Amino acid sequence: MTAPEFQPPPLRFPPPTQTQSVRRWQQQLRDRGWHITVDGDYREESKRLCANFQMEHGLDQDGVVGPKTWKATWEAASTKPLQAPSRTLKKGDQGEEVRKWQRQVNNRGWRELDVDGIFGDETLRICKEMQEFKGLPKTGEIDRRTWEEAWLEKVPVAAAR
Repeated sequence: MTAPEFQPPPLRFPPPTQTQSVRRWQQQLRDRGWHITVDGDYREESKRLCANFQMEHGLDQDGVVGPKTWKATWEAASTKPLQAPSRTLKKGDQGEEVRKWQRQVNNRGWRELDVDGIFGDETLRICKEMQEFKGLPKTGEIDRRTWEEAWLEKVPVAAAR
């Protein structure tokens, strides 16, 4: 899929930007699997997720949707997930694998989760929310598929090459 033509000015915050281009960019990011509100309002959340998208795709991390970020939002291939744990992570588990998953889902838009390496009630809640958002069974457990979906993006076939 080719990106639609970029319409200047760049999307940035501050000040807030409210345009159809913002809504279009937010919708494309959400269609890729990012947990972003599609409201046409470029504020803190959009800037944070833009910078995270830029980081994952090797772009300058300025939180501004300029021509390169705009194009990548439609055309960049999905990032590769970190190696999944050898076992399913469940409530009560602790450690670095839980911390990595927590950090990644926060990077993708689930901000209220503490990155503490403890699979507690909040991690369980976010896990189920992410599973529902991604169309996975709502088990509340981080199996291989739930782990990978925290990284994978839905992208056009042409971008996956």
